[in-house]
Amino acid sequence: MNATDSLLIPLIDAGPLTGLSEAALGARYRFWRDQDGVRHVFSVYPTEEAPDYPEALAIAVRRTPAASIAVWAGKPGEAAVRAAKRNLAEEIHIHVFGEGGADTLRTLLNRRTLSTDPLALPPPVAAHAVAAGRRQAA
Repeated sequence: MNATDSLLIPLIDAGPLTGLSEAALGARYRFWRDQDGVRHVFSVYPTEEAPDYPEALAIAVRRTPAASIAVWAGKPGEAAVRAAKRNLAEEIHIHVFGEGGADTLRTLLNRRTLSTDPLALPPPVAAHAVAAGRRQAA
């Protein structure tokens, strides 16, 4: 696994809160940048201690020497804990939505509600459909 694996979840680790990195609160909060480059603050929890907030986004996070990597995104709660365990994530980071903004983060929730399995891939394309597409392109 390397830092580019986060591209599956379009969030980039943007580090701890400035000025708090050495204090006790430094490990409690973390910034993540969305695909538009906007920073969002997340609360950091050990996997088993993450709360189940109703209006929030949870990301399962694996720490590496280079950076933190988001390996799953979805609703907080049992699904987040299962995903963290399945992906060997050490932490769950939670962003609680306010009254406005964060549409780029909300899209991560909408994507995940299409399937009961948050890691499910789309159904495979039938071989005859692929062959037909090639014939049409030729």
